[in-house]
Amino acid sequence: MKLILGILVLVLLLSTSVNADLYKLKIDLNTSENSTKDLLIKNGYSSKCRAELNQSGTEMIIDINFYGFKNKIDSEIIFEGIGEGTYKVEYSTKITQFGATGKTKFIRQSLTGSKEFKKEVKPYVRMFKNLGKFFFTEGSRHPEYGKPLTMNKKFFDGKKIFKRTINFLATSIPKISSQLKKMGAEVLKNSEIELSQEFIGYSIINGERYDLLKYNFIVDYKGTNPDYRPFVNDFRYEQIQFIHSDSGLPSVVYDIVPNSDTWMNHSNVCGIYENNSLISEISIPMLMDASKLKKIKKKSKVKVENEDLTEQLKTLSELYNSGVLTKEEFEKAKKKLLN
Repeated sequence: MKLILGILVLVLLLSTSVNADLYKLKIDLNTSENSTKDLLIKNGYSSKCRAELNQSGTEMIIDINFYGFKNKIDSEIIFEGIGEGTYKVEYSTKITQFGATGKTKFIRQSLTGSKEFKKEVKPYVRMFKNLGKFFFTEGSRHPEYGKPLTMNKKFFDGKKIFKRTINFLATSIPKISSQLKKMGAEVLKNSEIELSQEFIGYSIINGERYDLLKYNFIVDYKGTNPDYRPFVNDFRYEQIQFIHSDSGLPSVVYDIVPNSDTWMNHSNVCGIYENNSLISEISIPMLMDASKLKKIKKKSKVKVENEDLTEQLKTLSELYNSGVLTKEEFEKAKKKLLN
């Protein structure tokens, strides 16, 4: 479980037409737009992602949820060891009047369960408490809100973000603070670091539009110390973040190149909710399965047709109730629609 918690921290820290098949994804990618409308968090929407995992005989559930409001985004991470206990941490991010995201504040945390569970989680509590500082910030996997996504590749100061990450880890894990700082200094001095984001198109899935944001965070270490190589290899992220267009909220993450986080990213099932009603649910395994996507497209088409019919019936009723249509005309038009 300790390994899972440690990797989960890195996952969240660095969070987030091509070919006919987008890498191994079987989605239809529309690249006709060079940019999107301004990306905004919408009030009343939420994104809920769940990964159910079994590592070395330990069953666990990890929930990462985002809730959109008029002037803030509330976030929560819930780590549940089945039959062992639950750890939950909550954050809140301010939204400015122009739709940009401000600083993220820690709100509260709770830890319940067996003594063994609490003992294993306790060393990471301080780390998770401060983790929210990396949500919705420059260079994270999340996009820049209040502005459109564009196909012009945007570069960030990779060394600055890497240094900030090392300082965060060093502060959160005092026992190995000096080793982390020493390693960080060596890697910064002898590495080229690319950190970039790029809008690559959009896809209609489940009748909902998802914007795709490609995210690269690659540390190319050119030093000679072999002890640092395993850690540096964890800083190779080539990913695609799916963003629900209408709500602006993040959904699943696809790892173009597998890394230590792939087991979680590709296990997530992410639902988008509007006023607590599920409107779309996707997962990476589903997006890699052409037969499942074909069935979803058929369902989406029926859904749209049913919504159009409902709207037309509503309009007919309004015309009848207002006296524009006689009862005979209303019944005739209604029968025609239903047939």
